[in-house]
Amino acid sequence: MDDAGIERDEELTILSREELAERVRKRTADLENLMDTMVDVLVKLGPDGRIRLANEAVRDMLGYDPDDLVGKPIDYVLADPDRNAELSSMLHSGELIEHLLREGSVTDLESYFETADGEAIPTSLSASVMTDDSGSVEGIVCVATDTTERTEAQERAEFLHSVLRHDLGNKLTVIDGYLDLLAEGDLTENQREYHGYAKNGVTEAIDLIENVRTLHQLEADEELSPVELPRVIRETVDRHADLASQHDFDVETDVDDLRVEGGTLLKELFANLLENALVHSGGSQIRIHTSATDESVTVYVDDDGTGIDREDRERIFDRGVSIGDSGGTGLGTHLAAEIANTYCGDLTVGDSPLGGARFEVTLARA
Repeated sequence: MDDAGIERDEELTILSREELAERVRKRTADLENLMDTMVDVLVKLGPDGRIRLANEAVRDMLGYDPDDLVGKPIDYVLADPDRNAELSSMLHSGELIEHLLREGSVTDLESYFETADGEAIPTSLSASVMTDDSGSVEGIVCVATDTTERTEAQERAEFLHSVLRHDLGNKLTVIDGYLDLLAEGDLTENQREYHGYAKNGVTEAIDLIENVRTLHQLEADEELSPVELPRVIRETVDRHADLASQHDFDVETDVDDLRVEGGTLLKELFANLLENALVHSGGSQIRIHTSATDESVTVYVDDDGTGIDREDRERIFDRGVSIGDSGGTGLGTHLAAEIANTYCGDLTVGDSPLGGARFEVTLARA
């Protein structure tokens, strides 16, 4: 033991009982002061789920007197069980205690606390278990952070997404239809050129809205399920038949009768790869074919275009990165990679036997 440690031991041995008690009181007061300066709600629960201690933030955020909450079950300050389905289930089944004993803590659990006036406050709840020297549960410390501003921001974002996807998308579709009608008329060479610019602009805007919609969908949890790969590829190719004709492309498919683990966005993955080849490859031929092992399925999308330089093959999957003069918005290949990742798969790019680029999508075999 060093000299400092010896001095501390000697100091403790000469302290009176009153002095020791005063030190404990001071440290307790410092701890309580720290708790009461927190802006987040802090409550300590006993093993029975009843509140033993609450800080001043319960008054500021929820409108309760901290002392009045002592002895009440935690349910007393929780909002409607329907809003707290996950938390209520964990509390009543004892799963929360089991989880805390196993993991030591839980963080960012979405929950709703109810104010004294009956208002539901969205919070992010974190909890840690307290044990005594024997390992028995002494209590649970819970800290709840008010997420009202974050929740409102998410709701505003959802509203803007819906406006973008629905209202703006519908208006662009109408414009696209009128442009098609206009093209059937007797236009001068200059007018046809300007019409082409307008048509391309509207098409890119519609594609951008679809890509934003897909990005939004990626944020939602989705259960993986078996998907018939030939059907997905066939529907994707059929959907882009007009685009292939417009760009003078021959699209060939040779897809084995396989099933993969995926979901509703799998078609969007192949649609983005196909559109990328049709619009940006500079070729005239696309071949989609497959290979499989017992565990995985690989889908190859080959084209005979200009290909992708080696130095660009990693960053082509980054959001907003476009390659070359006709690279588009830089969202297509990024979305394809994100969807593959969401379905526990992988997307890479290399050289195609046809002379252009090869995109390889590897997915788990169902």
